[in-house]
Amino acid sequence: MKTKNQTWFSNHSHSWIVIVAATILAIIYINWLPDEKIFSSILMGLIASHTLILLIAIMGGWLLLPEKILKKIRKKTAADSFDFGWSFKWNKGFGFASFIVALIAFYSYFGLAGNQILQLLVFAFLLLLSVNLFIGNIIARASNSTNGIILPYVDLFKAGEKNILDAGCGAGRTTISLSKTSSEINIVAFDRFDSSYIDDGGRTLFKKNIELAGISSRVKIVQGDIISMPFDKNYFDASVSAFMFDHLGENKSLALKEMWRVLKPGGRFLLIIMVKGYSSFAIANILSLAFATRNDWKKLFRENGFSLIDEGDINFGAYFLIEKPSE
Repeated sequence: MKTKNQTWFSNHSHSWIVIVAATILAIIYINWLPDEKIFSSILMGLIASHTLILLIAIMGGWLLLPEKILKKIRKKTAADSFDFGWSFKWNKGFGFASFIVALIAFYSYFGLAGNQILQLLVFAFLLLLSVNLFIGNIIARASNSTNGIILPYVDLFKAGEKNILDAGCGAGRTTISLSKTSSEINIVAFDRFDSSYIDDGGRTLFKKNIELAGISSRVKIVQGDIISMPFDKNYFDASVSAFMFDHLGENKSLALKEMWRVLKPGGRFLLIIMVKGYSSFAIANILSLAFATRNDWKKLFRENGFSLIDEGDINFGAYFLIEKPSE
């Protein structure tokens, strides 16, 4: 028994037929029968509703596709350029969501024309949500950029430049930036390398990026967990961690205790994180309310024996430069 291959177009042919037919009829009514406004309104409603159905179908199918499949479908990254492994959905998802929510906002505005108060409330809420998602898209895309300043200008190497730790190195973006601060430093790149959507948990990608940067001889890769690091006490001169500590939940204090243990007296730790604020709200919406505030982090630093040296904003996040006091 033969079966026909169903294309995406044929699976949604009903919506396409309605959109095309309604568009043709709407043009006819608007141009040649301008007095028949009710028919034009009905046809415009059919066009809007079926277009919305198609867009939601596209978005839903795209979100359900595994990231590895999406990476194969899209154009592969050039072999001579950095690839920091950011999810395709992360880079594009907020933009798609913003567009669809904006369409729903205008559709609701016309659909609720009989109730002016509800119409304005729903339209305003959805439009604000669309703007919020659009800003989230800007932040998400900026996180994958290879341009701009990745690390703030701070006095990190007070205790020396012999051993520097990149805690939660990911695909190497911070490691590469750190290597540019001095040609003398040796970096230990530390991570769990367990990202589910990147081959080999991101370790292979990390190696590729540092090879492209020409710093392989200066970087030692170590796999492990931040709350139990396989390093001796007072081993590192300095440490950096970018956008990892804010994912630790209740383990933030344990990780800070470990960082204090492996740093030399006088060693400094540059921590870059998301804190509660509009930037984090644009990314996580209501979930961002669970993020720690700047004051929460400062309290954790004091409780774990660190002194705060400097702080500020960078790349839509916050940075803190803290120090393990000299003995």
